[in-house]
Amino acid sequence: MTSTPDDLAGRLIAGRYRLTERIDRGGTAEVWRGRDERLDRDVAVKVLGAEAEPAFRERFTREARRAASVSHPHIVTVFDEGQDGNDAFIVMEDVRGTSLREIVAERGALPPAEVATLVRQLAGALDATHDAGLVHLDVKPANVIVDVSGNAKLTDFGIARAAQDSEERELVGTARYIAPERVEGKPVSPRTDVYGLALVAYELLTGQPAFAGVENEDLLRDRLDRGAPHIRTADPRLSDIADVVIARALARDPARRYPSAGSFSAALSDAVSDPVTGVLRPIIATSARRWPRLDSMLALGVVLAILVGVVLFFARFPSSSVGGTSGTAAPASSTASDRVPNVIGMRLVDAIEALRRAGYAVRWDFDTALGGAPCTVQREQPPPATTVPRGTEIALTYVAGSGCVP
Repeated sequence: MTSTPDDLAGRLIAGRYRLTERIDRGGTAEVWRGRDERLDRDVAVKVLGAEAEPAFRERFTREARRAASVSHPHIVTVFDEGQDGNDAFIVMEDVRGTSLREIVAERGALPPAEVATLVRQLAGALDATHDAGLVHLDVKPANVIVDVSGNAKLTDFGIARAAQDSEERELVGTARYIAPERVEGKPVSPRTDVYGLALVAYELLTGQPAFAGVENEDLLRDRLDRGAPHIRTADPRLSDIADVVIARALARDPARRYPSAGSFSAALSDAVSDPVTGVLRPIIATSARRWPRLDSMLALGVVLAILVGVVLFFARFPSSSVGGTSGTAAPASSTASDRVPNVIGMRLVDAIEALRRAGYAVRWDFDTALGGAPCTVQREQPPPATTVPRGTEIALTYVAGSGCVP
């Protein structure tokens, strides 16, 4: 029996699965909610019509077998597959929930802690997939369903293949989520899925895909020419540490990425675990910020009283006795200025401390293009030995790395 899109409702597949409600439609395949009348349970049934090309039908069957070979709480379980007339079908668990694509479209950027949780769940699913000798190759928000309890489930192993199968026969997948090595026709590996998971994390953290635009060859070429953008380009409020973690996972060269989805997930969790430095842009903590409000006001009053006393003390002397000429006034101003210490080459935390001891404010940022040891300062502005008033803000640029920010 050959089906049409309109006559599937109520149909009994393989004498067992009653189709009740269409969930999704894409190309020549449809996903329906159904009822397993033999085991009396709800299921999801993916049906491939007879008009599908042979290559697509082969991929469809391969999807069922490979998905069924991986068992994990965060992977949609495949129960059955087969042929009903001219239609192929896959029977899966019925996950009542919403795809990450729909969640981002509705909510925009998600809180970093929530993102870390979702990524940790998906990383477990991908590590299990890789342990089974498979690479998913199609990790994207549309292929992740989040159930009512907040559990993420990875689905759609339609283009998954064995990790040892290095030949890229055809470039199948959504252009904005395809890893650079697949664009270049190079071998895939678990790090290919790390790249896909990092794209998902990018989208959840920023509310927008890393590679936006029309799905065409230009979008594929873009990631080879320019690489992935940084999350802080989209949202400067996100932390430097999370930015470094995402940037490493999105490296064009797979060898520079995290070796596993789990290691990437752990690094991201660490980056967002601190409610201050993990979510907000790092800020130098001063003693004034640590005082309670009342103590701050008292301290301010003490400082003002001292200043008034100094002014009254010098006012008692004739102007000549304190040096009324311009030639003697210069040393007074020079005491409020000093030469900027040279902190280039120092670790970021040490450089910040040295500048603070010298009386300067500090801000910092990293540059992935810089060479040198991770976490070391490579640029300083104003430059070292420049004479500037104490209290001036010194800008430091350091080499990206893990645990650089104090």
